Amino acid sequence: RREYAGGRPQNALDKDLLMMLWYLSTQETVRSISDRFNVQESTFILHNQRLLDVFSSLCKNFIVWPSDAEKQQVLRGFEAIQEFPGVTGAVDGTHIAITPPGPNEADYVNRKSYHSIILQAVCKHDRSFTDINCGWPGRLNEARVFRNSNACKFQSQLCGQNHLIGDGAYPLSRFLMKPYRESPNLTQAEKLFNKKLCSTRSVIEHAFGILKTRFRRLQHINMNKKEHIVKTIVTCCVLHNICIINHDDLDENFEAEVDDNIGIELSADTAEGNLKRLFLTRQLSNHE
Repeated sequence: RREYAGGRPQNALDKDLLMMLWYLSTQETVRSISDRFNVQESTFILHNQRLLDVFSSLCKNFIVWPSDAEKQQVLRGFEAIQEFPGVTGAVDGTHIAITPPGPNEADYVNRKSYHSIILQAVCKHDRSFTDINCGWPGRLNEARVFRNSNACKFQSQLCGQNHLIGDGAYPLSRFLMKPYRESPNLTQAEKLFNKKLCSTRSVIEHAFGILKTRFRRLQHINMNKKEHIVKTIVTCCVLHNICIINHDDLDENFEAEVDDNIGIELSADTAEGNLKRLFLTRQLSNHE
């Protein structure tokens, strides 16, 4: 904070925070928010960017992989949903609509023909994020984004004998389970596996639904610089986790993120992954 040297007094810190929260939770324009809080547009932009820098830097404190002591609680939490064993996290990606930054506009056009940045996240059973990877242009597929994320690079250390769960866009491996591809020839055991996996994996869709419902700015971010867009998304993820830590629950009347990867197979599966999936299929079938 600068020392007061006359003229208009500085904004109070709590006012800065309220302005940022209002910005993230609405789609109001900068002019409208500035009028609402009785500040100049340039003042709001400067103070908002400052706080986005602060909150995005807190990512390493609030978005962390479960400790060894917490892992058992996470495993039990996921298994309580549909009795699917060994799950340390659910992984998925979502598109955040943006105004395209810079000259490479075509790179940000996704398969639904609008400009976006991809947010990939892993969440726990309570819908809090344990890993995020944000900033890839919307035209890329989720398998490529996953391959370049820490969740993939360090999955053996993070998962151990357990695994993440994802949809058909992700690579099947020892550390990531996905459903069998839909086919009329699926056995009853394979259908049961798909049902239990997809029901368990729905927590990540709920997490994205809550995130976008609570922070309406993520419906469309109108910023000129990619760096600022990414900091806005990361800040919303940090605040999402803070809300969950403090039991600030959102009413259930929100729309879960619709899975738009059904039927899309973009990744190479491994033999180890196929064997583990077969083992889990038999285990679930016998338990039933």
